[in-house]
Amino acid sequence: MEQNLQKILFTSLNHQSGLPQPVSSQQDDQSSIQFQLVWKNGIAFTAKGWPHFGWFYVEKDKQIVSSAFDYRKIDGKTLSVMQHMIDEIEAGKYNHKKTPKDKIRDIVQSRQLAPCMNNTKWAALIGEISKIEALPIKYKRLTEDTEPTDFWTIDGDEFFGSMESALIEWLKISCVIEKSEYHGQLIPHKISEVNVRAEIESILKRYSINYEYDEIDNSLLVHGYR
Repeated sequence: MEQNLQKILFTSLNHQSGLPQPVSSQQDDQSSIQFQLVWKNGIAFTAKGWPHFGWFYVEKDKQIVSSAFDYRKIDGKTLSVMQHMIDEIEAGKYNHKKTPKDKIRDIVQSRQLAPCMNNTKWAALIGEISKIEALPIKYKRLTEDTEPTDFWTIDGDEFFGSMESALIEWLKISCVIEKSEYHGQLIPHKISEVNVRAEIESILKRYSINYEYDEIDNSLLVHGYR
């Protein structure tokens, strides 16, 4: 099925001046690139996913710079949308399109911010705190004008784990986790608080991450930029 899909895309689409690239092998539990055309200026048309479901989009310097469309089958309508995107690349639509990294750099420069973290430290920190069940967090992205008011649990935030860490302006990690205990249908749940400040501070110190204590929110504040 995978080879058939690749063959359909290869033979059904007009590549224009895009160069077909070798594709990765399909994994049982992971998506892989099914089809890719790359232009000399580093712009690419990519179809990624599984044979029965996936996405296609335009990349620049390996960063998505277009809308991402999903497919569940390769029919005439899907091929038409794919071909339109390829034609747009050929016409130069994405030549001067800014990548997410370009936009982040522009914001940092315009606000005269200095980075306080790097991808390695963010990955280590997020990986460690994600292991703590129901840990409340609050964060502000560089692209947001207003500050968030509420805490949200990591497992309840569908965007946090996959978000580009360079977007995080600051992250607050709550020092307290509320746990609900069930004692029967007719008895109200008992709410207890577990203090995890020492555990979080131990993680921050282990990876040499600077932080502050926010007394108002009872949280530990990590700056991505200042």
